[in-house]
Amino acid sequence: MPICSTETVINELIFAVYGAQPDARQRHVLRQALHGLVRQARAEQLQEMRRDVWRASGMAWLAPDGSGDFVALPHTPHDGGSHDG
Repeated sequence: MPICSTETVINELIFAVYGAQPDARQRHVLRQALHGLVRQARAEQLQEMRRDVWRASGMAWLAPDGSGDFVALPHTPHDGGSHDG
């Protein structure tokens, strides 16, 4: 299966929506909306990847206010003991 670029897929979607002779303004508006959607999807994917890395490394992912911000919890020793010697 050939891999299509984002621009190719966007052009195919514009053709599917408006046909062979779309108005230039309609093409522009739809093209910009689709590019915005792609940027949003990429940002969400990056955020998910960062969250997964934080989870895998034992860090916390907290967003009580729904902001999606990363918050690292203070380090706590895994063995529960003291290393004072």
